[in-house]
Amino acid sequence: MGWIAVERRIGLSVPLEQAKGIMKKAGFSEHIANPGNAIFRRAGKRLAVKGEDFSIEVSLAKAEAGLFLQARYDTFVLFDTADLEKLADDLVEKLRV
Repeated sequence: MGWIAVERRIGLSVPLEQAKGIMKKAGFSEHIANPGNAIFRRAGKRLAVKGEDFSIEVSLAKAEAGLFLQARYDTFVLFDTADLEKLADDLVEKLRV
C-alpha cells in the first residue's frame, strides 16, 4: 500500500483556531503552525497491526469555504484496514459547524 492518505473538504467548519483546540482534545499535538494551516501528530505503537494503533499525522488548512483535512499514517503501511477513513470521518464531524 505505501504512504496512505485520506483527504476531506469540510465546507461548513469551525475556524482554524477553534479546530486546533478540537484536535488537541482528540489526542493530537500541534507539530507545525502557520497562519493558514497546521500539522498535528498522534503517537502510536512501535509495532502495530491495527490501523488505529499507528502514528498519525493530520494537516488542516484554510480553504475558500471551510477547511481542508488530510490524514495519513506517519509510517509506511502494508495494508489498509479502513481505520484511517473512519478517523477522518470522525474528525470531520467534530470540525463541522
